[in-house]
Amino acid sequence: MRFIPAAVVILAAVSSSGCAGMPDKNQIWSRSSAFFTQSSEMIAAQSRRFADFAGGLVGSNDQAELQAEVDELFAQPYIDPLTLYIEAHSDDDRRARQLALVAQERDNRCGVIAQTYAGRDATRDNLQRMQRGYLMSCPEDVQDFAARVRASSPAQQPAKSTAATPQPAEPAIAEDVSAAVDEAVSRRQNSNCYLLYTIKNYTQAHTACRPIADNGDAKAQHHMASLERTRGDFPAAFAWATRSAGQQHAPGQLVLGQLYQAGQGTAVDKAKALQLMSQAADQGLIEASYYTGLAYKDGAGTGPNAGQASKYLEQAANKGHIPSHLALAALYDKTQPEKARYWLNQAARKGSAEAQLTLANSYAANARTATDQEEAYVWYSLALLNGNAQAKEGIERQEKLLDENQLAAARSRIQDGINGKWD
Repeated sequence: MRFIPAAVVILAAVSSSGCAGMPDKNQIWSRSSAFFTQSSEMIAAQSRRFADFAGGLVGSNDQAELQAEVDELFAQPYIDPLTLYIEAHSDDDRRARQLALVAQERDNRCGVIAQTYAGRDATRDNLQRMQRGYLMSCPEDVQDFAARVRASSPAQQPAKSTAATPQPAEPAIAEDVSAAVDEAVSRRQNSNCYLLYTIKNYTQAHTACRPIADNGDAKAQHHMASLERTRGDFPAAFAWATRSAGQQHAPGQLVLGQLYQAGQGTAVDKAKALQLMSQAADQGLIEASYYTGLAYKDGAGTGPNAGQASKYLEQAANKGHIPSHLALAALYDKTQPEKARYWLNQAARKGSAEAQLTLANSYAANARTATDQEEAYVWYSLALLNGNAQAKEGIERQEKLLDENQLAAARSRIQDGINGKWD
């Protein structure tokens, strides 16, 4: 059974007969309450549906398309494409679920390879064959097989020769093979650090990232800074962030700026914080653009500067960053209400319940036409379906202001909105 039509039926039950034939509010909301307290599976499906709102927003994330990528990867028999997917997207937290699935599948396939080679003779030829096919994705398994080859190869003695200079024995494993294996293992360890951090397995990420950060990797140093900050060890967080930012790594600069701004692990220095965050933003880091915009908006480390705030917030908003949409709406609320409504609309179409409720309130408070009243009803309804209980009162109020035809049109727009069909 599909979720969406059920939601529309309930909204229809609330309002289809207009004011004259409308049941009392207790009847209306007893039905709605029953619907919104349905099984956790349906609520989860509802949340996923709203999370997939597109609405033409730049940078929107379509989970169906991401899952199709994974399905295509799993349909082909090779391991390396899985590894390349992980390496290409290891910083994309929107793909956290897909990354975890791909990593599990890669490890399963490597396990099959390891079992296969466990039954083969530990020879250099088999090692080279394994290296050619699986070194990129299964370096630890290749490393284990190489250890078997070393262990099974007795020390070779120089062959007797009549020549004046005896010929050296051929090593059990050539140096170039050992170097390639070591390099691949190191690459896999780095990848594991990034992956574990992205999929929010923070306990294992802390263990995996520490040696890599110690060796000077700026990304791992940022991860350590963030992890230590989450743990509340601010001096350690500050030390790691300083090392990462010292390599001009934008996420490291952002974390260091946030530590200066909050006075965590160091004295408060909001001017230094703004400098670091803006440097990260100028490298294209979306979160840094957001926090830099907020600093200019609020005058943290500088005087309030609406122009600079707008510049940085729009950099992030144009890449689909919902908090930046909301911040822009707040920035323009008093001076440019239509511009504020535009950004609210973008966030609401993306599925932000906060933006949907705020947009509904905006239409209701400034209604000049029946169309405005209908818009308020639509956005209150979508906010309620999206889990914002505060919208309930707004729906009750707005339905009394619309006739039967307007309510029918509004219900049609609600269904279109749920399906991402924005006009």
